[in-house]
Amino acid sequence: MLEEELKSEGKCMFCEQLFSPKEIKKHLVKHLADMEKTDAAGKTQTYCHIEVVAAEMFLHLLVKGNKKMEIIDDFLRGIWLDCCDHMSGFRHKNIEIEMDEKVKDIFVPKVKIFHDYDYGSTTRVFLTGLKYYDLNLKDDIILLSRNEPLKIMCSICKIKPAVNICSVCLWDRDSVFCESCSKKHEKICNDFDEYSSMPIVNSPRMGICGYTGGYIDTERDGVYKKT
Repeated sequence: MLEEELKSEGKCMFCEQLFSPKEIKKHLVKHLADMEKTDAAGKTQTYCHIEVVAAEMFLHLLVKGNKKMEIIDDFLRGIWLDCCDHMSGFRHKNIEIEMDEKVKDIFVPKVKIFHDYDYGSTTRVFLTGLKYYDLNLKDDIILLSRNEPLKIMCSICKIKPAVNICSVCLWDRDSVFCESCSKKHEKICNDFDEYSSMPIVNSPRMGICGYTGGYIDTERDGVYKKT
C-alpha cells in the first residue's frame, strides 16, 4: 500500500466537515471555545479534550473531568480494541496510572500517556491532553472526531478496496484483499479459509487476535468506499 493512500481525515461532529489530523485539532478548538463562552453564564463542569493516536488513525474525545480513567479504557475497548476481554492499562513514562484516578488529574494540557490493550499481542495507542473546558453538557464522554476508513486497496488487483486481511500473511507479504481476490488467496494459503481471514476494520487492532470490529461508531468502522 502506498503511503499516500493511508493519509487520514476526520469529520468534525459539529459541522461534519473533513479535516486532516493536524487541521481537525485546531478546528475543534474553535467550536469548543465558542461552546464555553455560551455556557459561561450557566452551571458548568470541567471537560478534557483528549487526542488519541495510533499510526494514521485518530480519535478526539471530550471527557468529563471528574470521571475515572476507566471510562476512557471502556471507550477505547468499545471503539477500537476489545476482542477477547484482555487486560489493559494506562502508563505515563512507564508509571502505571490507576483506573480509578480522575480524568482531569491525569490529562493536564500537553501531558502524553499511552494505553496498552492485551499484554500478549499488544495494541498500543497514545493519548495527549489538549485543553480543559468549562461546559454545560450531560454526556460523560463524547466522540468529537474519528478518522474515516483509510484507503486500503486490494494487494492483488490494486483496484478495489480491501475487505479482508490474512492474519497469517500479515507480516511477510501482501495480505489485504477485495472479495474476488480473497478467493484467489484461499488457493495459496490453507489457513485463510480455516481461520486467518479477518475483516478490514477502522482500528489499530485490525488483523490481531480475534478482533473483528467495535460496537461504538459502527458507521465509520467499515472499509474504504470509493466516491
